[in-house]
Amino acid sequence: MRSQLAIAVVFGLAVACESATVSHTSTPVDAPDLSLQGVAFARLSEGRVVARGTAEHLDYRRAGGRLVATAGAASMEPQPGTTLASFGTLHVTAPHADGEIANRRGTAWGGVDLDTGRGDRGSTEAVEYDGVVLRSEKKVIAHGPGYRVEGNGLIAQADGSSVRLTNRVTGQMQMEAQR
Repeated sequence: MRSQLAIAVVFGLAVACESATVSHTSTPVDAPDLSLQGVAFARLSEGRVVARGTAEHLDYRRAGGRLVATAGAASMEPQPGTTLASFGTLHVTAPHADGEIANRRGTAWGGVDLDTGRGDRGSTEAVEYDGVVLRSEKKVIAHGPGYRVEGNGLIAQADGSSVRLTNRVTGQMQMEAQR
C-alpha cells in the first residue's frame, strides 16, 4: 500500500510538472550563488565548536565570499587564555547582517544585541567590523557586573583588549570594597 501511494505521488508530481509553464527569464546580475532559508551553522577549530549560529535567511555570493543574512544569531566561545575568555560565551543577535569572509569585514544593523556568559549586556542600532576593530556611530548601552554605561559611539578591539565608548559617555561604576 505504501509503495502504491509513493508511485501515485510521484506520478502526480510528474504530470503537474509536465503541464507547468516554465518562465525563461534571466536572473538578476546580483543574484546570490546560494540562498538558504532557516540556516544553522557551526564553526570548528581544532576539533571543537568555537561558534554556532542561525539565520532566518542567508544569501551567499562566491565572488568575494559575500554573505547577507536576516534574523541572525551567533554564539562564540572565546579561546581559553585570551582577553575575551573572561566574558564567557558571547551571544550576538541582529535583524540584518552582511559581510565579506575573505576580507573579515561586516556590518550588522536593525538593533544589535550582545549577551555574555559573565552577565554583560550591550545594545546598539548598528556596528561595523573590519577584522580588528568593532565600531558604532550609534547610541550604545551596556551593563554588567559592577557597571552601567551609555555612549553615542563605540570603538573596540575585536580581541576584547580595549573597549571605548565615545561622544557624551555617562554611567556608573561600582568599585569593589577595599580591605
